[in-house]
Amino acid sequence: MILLSLIGEQPIPNLLPIRHFKPSTTLAVHSDFTQKAAARLEKLIAGQVAFWPLQVNAYDIHAIQTALLAEIQRRKLAASDLLFNLTGGTKPMSLAAYLVAAELGAPLVYLQSEGKRSRLFRYEFREGTPVLMADSILPGLIKIDDYLHVYVDAYTRKEFSLDQEGGRFERAIFDILAPAVDEILPGVNLQGAVDIDLVVRCGNQVGIVEVKLGLNKLKMAIDQLNTAGGQKYLGTYTQKFLVSDQTWSERSNLKALAEARQITVIELPGYGLERTLSVVECEKLQALILKGLGRS
Repeated sequence: MILLSLIGEQPIPNLLPIRHFKPSTTLAVHSDFTQKAAARLEKLIAGQVAFWPLQVNAYDIHAIQTALLAEIQRRKLAASDLLFNLTGGTKPMSLAAYLVAAELGAPLVYLQSEGKRSRLFRYEFREGTPVLMADSILPGLIKIDDYLHVYVDAYTRKEFSLDQEGGRFERAIFDILAPAVDEILPGVNLQGAVDIDLVVRCGNQVGIVEVKLGLNKLKMAIDQLNTAGGQKYLGTYTQKFLVSDQTWSERSNLKALAEARQITVIELPGYGLERTLSVVECEKLQALILKGLGRS
């Protein structure tokens, strides 16, 4: 199977179908804007899937269509060999790929990731009409390491905070979450620029967690999460959480800011008072993280 992948700024919709279908090759269609994203994907799947890059104009539908047909003809690929993933790239790239698939009668897939689940739709053409043939939820196909490497060129591990009290709180949160999630990593630094206290994963959903004592560093934590979960680093599908040992009643402006940036605020005031967490707070922490990652 040759999986045609449209490379956009969000690479997970490219990686998950590759892991799911295990094609022999992916024809990676990218623009000059997403060449680096294509290179990261190629590096990640090296040795598992052959990688054929094809650069196209991101917005000229006719030019993209022409380039795709020319590449398919040059490589002498049959429609029965091809599967078109329409999920990534620009909308003109997706439309051009659809037109090529329709002309050849090749099957299509589309991955929906917005609902905190990886839902894959597969279509086949019947007398020129695309017919939905399958609608399935993908199992967990990636690790945190995959997720980080497909988004950034490099990351390092720093473990827990060097601050004694802060490190103790981070470790307490880590210990509570570890048995509840599929995977968790402490102390991740993205490209030497952005620190993340914890990275968590359930299935194919990944979240980043900032753990903060007191009220003084809350604005900084919001900014860190917003940066790490932005287009430049881990992308908009990454869930963001801020765990605090304080209630935010006196910081309603900051809470509104966090909500506006789609950050889930988790208040655990018991730790601020007793330096320990009650069973109720442990359950609250686990429940909110799991809900944010799409798992009940």
